[in-house]
Amino acid sequence: MGSGTNKLRIVWICHFLNQSIREKLGIGIKEKEYAPWIALGLEEVRKRDDIELHVIAPFHGIIKDQKFSEGNIHSHCIRTGVPYLKTDWPSFLRFDLWTSFYFFNYKVRNLIYRINPDLIDLHGAENAYYASSVLSIKNYPVLVTIQGFLSLNEVNESKNPYIRKRLIVEKRILETMKYFGIEANFMGDYIRRFNPNAKIFFFRVPYAKLSAKTSIQKVYDIVFFAKLVRQKGIEDLINAVSIVSRLRPEISLVIIGKGKEAYVRFLKQLIDDLGLKSNVIFKGFIPAQEEMLEEVLKARISVLPTYNDTIPGTVVESMHLHIPVISYNVGGVPDLNQDGERIIIVEKGNIERLASEIDELLGNEQKRIQLAERAFRYVSDEFDNANSINKLIMAYKDILKEVNG
Repeated sequence: MGSGTNKLRIVWICHFLNQSIREKLGIGIKEKEYAPWIALGLEEVRKRDDIELHVIAPFHGIIKDQKFSEGNIHSHCIRTGVPYLKTDWPSFLRFDLWTSFYFFNYKVRNLIYRINPDLIDLHGAENAYYASSVLSIKNYPVLVTIQGFLSLNEVNESKNPYIRKRLIVEKRILETMKYFGIEANFMGDYIRRFNPNAKIFFFRVPYAKLSAKTSIQKVYDIVFFAKLVRQKGIEDLINAVSIVSRLRPEISLVIIGKGKEAYVRFLKQLIDDLGLKSNVIFKGFIPAQEEMLEEVLKARISVLPTYNDTIPGTVVESMHLHIPVISYNVGGVPDLNQDGERIIIVEKGNIERLASEIDELLGNEQKRIQLAERAFRYVSDEFDNANSINKLIMAYKDILKEVNG
């Protein structure tokens, strides 16, 4: 098994989309970019000479499967959706769902046997349309690097057949796989509820970095940049801003991100009902990562009252940018303060306290500076992208040492 050389041959099964892959595959701008940590990880792997990496990923909006190589990285792009069309299966004809993603999984199995890797790294157990492929792969060690847990989401969408399938697949992966990569302590505890014998490895997800630019003027008091869903706490933040506005009538909040049209309309109506129309600016989705982060830099503080998360990219990216952060005490967020306060943490759902912390931080520039500096020093070392990939490759080697005796 494997490459038979000192160079590790690894397969990543994942999904992602950025501008580079979009151009190579001819995917239109209708498909939004996602999973930026995969592309950032690939940049680090490309710098190494001890790994041959094969990336197997599904893509919407392409007519046929494609493969291309750049140095030590080989991309296997598998089309999904309706044959001969650049569209996904319609809701009334979910052929992929009815067959448990058979055709994608079949292609993955064939690729695995041709590549003959030392190890497979599945990035995320919660996305059934590609994650389910590992359940039928035999004779190869699999590391599941956890991105999050769909089963911890508080919104009940059990009537949605796709959500149900995702929950089933996630549970089977947690129960049956042996090796897991995590980035927060609570994740190991959660996995062992399903799988007491699971072996756990710590790693860090790569994050986008943009140096704080002193030339960028602070325009907003608060920034929220994340997917616009209830679980990310956007409603709590809007309500907290309403409370703070009684003391700070000119308070400003900029919201960056995308969400379903109906939910965005709901949020705008909530803002109107609370009399905050002049206080809140919707920027929508900003596709270019650097452009988005430059907009984030215009804020004095970053607030993400998320209800369920690992270690949110919003929080880490804000820390990199010297922007002080307020977040809820969920998931892996408390780990960031394990040996000293680097961000402000509030009990989940306590909107009055959230408002109080926002007001205090906005009124205390010295505290903002000190908090931001401590946070920056921590993430500069702990969340270094090269170090993150190195930790992942060390996990691969430890697993292979155990498997091969």
